[in-house]
Amino acid sequence: MLKIKALKITINTDKGIYGTPIIPFSNGLTIIKGFNSTGKSTLFQSILYCLGLEELIGGKNEKTMQSVLKSEILNNENKIEARVIESNILLEIEGTSVVTVKRYISSDSKNPGLVEVFNGALLTEPKQYDYAPMYVHDKGAADSNNAFGFHSFLEKLIGWELPQVQYKDGSQRKLYLQNIFPSFVIEQKAGWTDFLATIPYYSLLDKETRAIEFLLNLDSWKIQQKKSRLKQDKNELIFDWKNKFNELKLLARQIACEIRGVSSHPEIIESSNSVYLVYIAEERTYNLSEYINYLEEEYDKICELEVPNIGEQAEESELRINRLNEQLSHYSINLSSIINRKNLAIIKYNSFKERLSELENDKLQNEYHLKVKKKGADEGFAIAHDNCPYCSQGLNDSLLPKDIEIVPMQIEENLEYLKAQINLIKIYIANHIGDIENFEQEIEKFNTKISDTRSNIRTLKTQLTSDNRLPSIELIENRLKLKARLDLYRRKYNELASFQEDFKSFSDEWVQILIKEKKLPKSLSPFDYKKIIELEKIFKSLLVAFHYRSKSLDGISISKETLLPAVEGYSLKFDSSASDFTRAIWSYIIAIKETSEKFNGNHPNIFILDEPGQQEAGDNDFQFLLNRLGNYVDTQSIVFSSFHQSESTFLACTKDVEFELIDLGVEKFIKKIDE
Repeated sequence: MLKIKALKITINTDKGIYGTPIIPFSNGLTIIKGFNSTGKSTLFQSILYCLGLEELIGGKNEKTMQSVLKSEILNNENKIEARVIESNILLEIEGTSVVTVKRYISSDSKNPGLVEVFNGALLTEPKQYDYAPMYVHDKGAADSNNAFGFHSFLEKLIGWELPQVQYKDGSQRKLYLQNIFPSFVIEQKAGWTDFLATIPYYSLLDKETRAIEFLLNLDSWKIQQKKSRLKQDKNELIFDWKNKFNELKLLARQIACEIRGVSSHPEIIESSNSVYLVYIAEERTYNLSEYINYLEEEYDKICELEVPNIGEQAEESELRINRLNEQLSHYSINLSSIINRKNLAIIKYNSFKERLSELENDKLQNEYHLKVKKKGADEGFAIAHDNCPYCSQGLNDSLLPKDIEIVPMQIEENLEYLKAQINLIKIYIANHIGDIENFEQEIEKFNTKISDTRSNIRTLKTQLTSDNRLPSIELIENRLKLKARLDLYRRKYNELASFQEDFKSFSDEWVQILIKEKKLPKSLSPFDYKKIIELEKIFKSLLVAFHYRSKSLDGISISKETLLPAVEGYSLKFDSSASDFTRAIWSYIIAIKETSEKFNGNHPNIFILDEPGQQEAGDNDFQFLLNRLGNYVDTQSIVFSSFHQSESTFLACTKDVEFELIDLGVEKFIKKIDE
């Protein structure tokens, strides 16, 4: 609930104090009547300004306000009467409590973004009240945890808890008040040009739909919110999973192993042991635990051997050096071969990438061609008549001999062919990425083998030049190397356990996300359908009451996707005259209010309408609108209108209407205040 209780404008000038008296507003319908340029727009804008909603009239802060509030005051002959030094507005409002908002337009000491909130009815019950300084438009002003954010305060005062919605950048942020108020606050210039026309651009997906979902308290926005939250959870899990997989890949490379049982993308893992590492030796493939057992056995064997003297090993060392040199040569040849294969794979990969770019460009051009063809371009398209569009010379459509007849592919067929080629190329690219990664692992393995072999050769050569009575350096070094290798693999095996637990935990989260996705409704809930049917029913009945004639009611509906009035899938705006579209906006905003009321929605039960009868909608129809607004017991309506500056029009439009009148007269309402 939100009610405007009273308004007062104060302007300090070089000629004294100007402004308005305290303007009270009734709980029902208040009509603010006046000739053009008397101050109706100033009062309307002042209400929005104090609510921090001046973005609905096209900007932020003082630049949106009339010049009478920020620069100069004109007399009734439109000549400068005084120059503004400082100006402010007081607005008394009621929600869950009564407060008075003060905001400055022109001031040397007060920034326009400052809002002073007095805890009480400062205008209708003047006395000393505590006040709190707040701000609007800067970052955090809508944050629920910000005690200084005015829009956060206003949200709570109305009794709302605004939802988190998804914006175009994928982020989840609050649905702002500025998105919702155009459903019941409509300004004169742009407000009557479309449904919810003055919603500011905040990169919000389907901004009108999000506002109506909230006002009607539809399940769909809650479902959308859950979908957005699930998508965010899903993306975060994919990110965490990929990072964890890269960490495991690094661990595997440190010990020349390969990963089994898990990929770089989330998947269902039955148990933590499903994730493991393997070591591929020349003779067989070992599970990591098996390979550690193998190393332990080898280490035990080498420890049991007696360390011979160098002299006793001399002949064997020479033979081993020869064998190791042969091995080194073999490893080098294999390494060179793998490097060549990797380079070839990279060349093919780059070639496929270039081909993919060409195909995607061809696809795009064909799609453009198809668009113009569907719009009728075939009739005058020069190439369609086998002529060059520039020189008009004849063109052959084939390089084949003329006696060979061919049937060229149509654009649609060509597009399907290109799409198939693109998909195939993408598969080739993915395969080559995998091949390149495998080659890199092989190169790393052979580099390790070459390094170990060279180290062994150096050790044996050093041993041959040493004192024959010394113990064998090779055996001691082999024992130390094997022990170091065993320790490394044991350590990495212990580290693997935490990866196994993490991936199992990630997998369990992934399963829960998939389950929640399955449970989410694919469309509107039955209760949502009921609300939308009621909205459509009220909307169409009001169109009849307002004498809407531009389109048969049979083709008009409330779109289940956008929640906006539509005819044959298009906005009702395009099938309506200017006056009929104004009638449609009247019908829609009232239908939203009445549907919300019937189903306990979130409408704040207020309308603030600036010149709703400006499009010559007809006095009888305008009278019906005012009568409808005047009959609401629990809804405040404030209507600004000149009634075409005609007293007879005013009397005709307000006949039998319950309302309070604020008559601004024919002269400027903002005047000098006698001290």
